[in-house]
Amino acid sequence: MSIEDRLTRLEHREAITELRAEYCYRIDARDWDGYAALFAEDAHLDFGPVGTYTGRDQVRNFAENVVGEQHSFLAHMVHNPIIEISGKTATGKWYFEVPCTLNDGSAGWIQGIYNDEYRLIDGEWLFSEVVADFNYFAEYKEGWAEIVADN
Repeated sequence: MSIEDRLTRLEHREAITELRAEYCYRIDARDWDGYAALFAEDAHLDFGPVGTYTGRDQVRNFAENVVGEQHSFLAHMVHNPIIEISGKTATGKWYFEVPCTLNDGSAGWIQGIYNDEYRLIDGEWLFSEVVADFNYFAEYKEGWAEIVADN
């Protein structure tokens, strides 16, 4: 692989990493329009028990009317990325942890793995699919030990 190819690959990897970070910051800041803008027009979002959503408008609706209606505070943290790039498409896998406050005032923990697909559209990496594989939703005081022990 040439130096130019390696540099391009690193630039793409960094852009995808920044895209995932933007996702976290925008949803936590309740920037619904900014969050939706990170997705391709025909993107697919699969949040298992929370629902599936197709298209940028539905993704925005999910953010505002599901996430926003249920949580008054979120602090997404993602780590351990595995990113595979193939031309103008890529995949990514990330652990996520989200301390949160529900709108009823209770605190909780959410943890799982994001399985992403990305597309390079007009020079910009966007999400084409996000599948959230949840390991647990746990109340803060009770923790997650019993939940994951049952799996």
